[in-house]
Amino acid sequence: MIIWILESDSGVKLLYKSFLKTNADEDIVSGFLTAFNQFSIMEFNQSIDSIEMGGLKWVYILEPKYNLLFVAANKKKMKSEILKTRLNVIKNAFTKEFDEVWEKKGHNWDGNINIFLPFLQLIEDYYSQ
Repeated sequence: MIIWILESDSGVKLLYKSFLKTNADEDIVSGFLTAFNQFSIMEFNQSIDSIEMGGLKWVYILEPKYNLLFVAANKKKMKSEILKTRLNVIKNAFTKEFDEVWEKKGHNWDGNINIFLPFLQLIEDYYSQ
């Protein structure tokens, strides 16, 4: 599983965690994932739900309240529903953990993204279950 937590307008990567071996540049992919989702919203009036690309299955969860885009990718054999459920658990934990930060920063994620790094341990703990 590969996980991105992105600012949904700018594509700024708040967190990235890969449990799969990949040579992709996480920052370039972050920008692409955001742009691709924005294209879908502009042209089709809805966010991407799931796609298959590059030998992987990808699921998206847009969280408009926090201006976040959560994306997970895994091998194609994994069912989209399972992947989305796992990503939803991560999304809910992240928004609960950082709601206060969102409020203090005036509903903006700009600034020091290092505050999110401890959340990587929670992702690792969840994934190892």
